[in-house]
Amino acid sequence: MRTVVCGALLIAGLALPMATAEATGMMTCEPVQKSEWMSEDALTRKLTKEGWSVRFMKEDGGCWEVYATDPGGRRVEAYFHPSTGKKLLVCRRGGGCQQFTSE
Repeated sequence: MRTVVCGALLIAGLALPMATAEATGMMTCEPVQKSEWMSEDALTRKLTKEGWSVRFMKEDGGCWEVYATDPGGRRVEAYFHPSTGKKLLVCRRGGGCQQFTSE
């Protein structure tokens, strides 16, 4: 019995990091080779020139997920195409989301 419990705990412990590594499902980007991704610094520079203030950035769903203040001064969670930096989805804190075309 003790072996079964220990085995179950081991499996659960291994599965947890895999579950947290998955995307949130809010946005999914087309697969792009990592070598073609815009760097965090390059995307931050691009957004800063456009009036954004970037607080934090991470990969999510094959996109860049950015927590920032937009040019209008609103705190947002936004998704950008990984290689072009094109704005795809912007969700305002306490508000709705606006999706942009990928073309």
